[in-house]
Amino acid sequence: MNVLTLGGSGDMGRMGVAIMLESQIVTSITVADINLERAEHFIEMVGSDKLRPSKIDVTQHDELVKLISDHDIVVNTVGPYYEFANPIMEATIEAKRNYIDINDDAKPTLEMLEKSQKAKEAGITAVIGLGASPGLTNLMAVLACSELDEVDNLITAWGSGPTKQGKKTQYYVLPRKYYSKYKDSQLIANAATMHLFYETLETVPTFKDGKMVEIKPLTEAEPLQFPGFKDAYVCHLGHPEPVTLPRVINANSVSNVMYLGKPVTEMVRKFSQQISNKELTIGEASIAFFKETKKLYKEPEVLKEYANFPPTLCVVVTGTKEGKRKKIAIAGNRAPFGAMAGVTGVPLAIGALMILEGKINRKGVFTPEEVINSPVELEYFFDRYAKYCGEGLKGEDILLKKVIDL
Repeated sequence: MNVLTLGGSGDMGRMGVAIMLESQIVTSITVADINLERAEHFIEMVGSDKLRPSKIDVTQHDELVKLISDHDIVVNTVGPYYEFANPIMEATIEAKRNYIDINDDAKPTLEMLEKSQKAKEAGITAVIGLGASPGLTNLMAVLACSELDEVDNLITAWGSGPTKQGKKTQYYVLPRKYYSKYKDSQLIANAATMHLFYETLETVPTFKDGKMVEIKPLTEAEPLQFPGFKDAYVCHLGHPEPVTLPRVINANSVSNVMYLGKPVTEMVRKFSQQISNKELTIGEASIAFFKETKKLYKEPEVLKEYANFPPTLCVVVTGTKEGKRKKIAIAGNRAPFGAMAGVTGVPLAIGALMILEGKINRKGVFTPEEVINSPVELEYFFDRYAKYCGEGLKGEDILLKKVIDL
């Protein structure tokens, strides 16, 4: 099977490539980037004969369709998704090839889901948002809600909590090694940070009292209360979970919140306002944010706030079971090596391999919870993911679950 990784030499893409290289079903991986030299640099560092470089500008539709047509699946890590997700999806449907990404923006998520019939007619399987949040949070939400008869409030959350990591995988190239060749690497705006600021500029969707509503981004929410951990300061952000999970889970309210700590959140608010005032571009703000947070994370009072925060990804659900009120909380208490790249790139790669292996084969455009939701499917996915979180671990070992009677 031939895999096309768009943005495969980026931070998330490099991890996805590393995991897919381990599979015997994958015969070749094209690492495509607008900067050919960086793709070639990555391939040279990995040293696998399965890899080949390609230069591509994803805004050039005809060239992109031609490139996609030579492969069995597109693994898209080109961000920010509010800019590139839809054009790439259109090219993929035209080329009639399977697709997966880590899209973490609500608006393009809804737009891509509207293309499901076109994808079905093209005979392709497309899975969007299978990373950390969305992705792992969606699947943890399905697990948690399956233990309740009725779901009242579902919270998916991500933040700065400590989580023990597994060992480095064979083919993963560390950022510090990859970027050591580039003196300007810290002066390039990070797509994930650009996405964060993009979500602060307009209202964001959340699901409240049985309907979708728009709220102001970075609106404070009730502290995240995960049993056994410190209550975390949180605010709403525009990740897709509130617009996709209600398609599968009958809940009264669904929200997505982040817990980066109050000092960092206030810094996000500061830069967001400067972007709104046209004092900075999103790219300039992203670079400045990276520099300032690097200093902030060293301050004792900031480190103290993070002590005993919930793990990096978690869900908290309240509802009823056999007439009794309960809270179900699930967190990933172990994670793959690589921090954000690990919890994002590993699920992405597993999803891509499941499509290639025929384990995900429905035709159309789907979210993770729509194609991985049965007990057998969830166990299979998390067992596979657990392999990268520590030697000999199974899914049940890496998911911390708390059940509280209310």
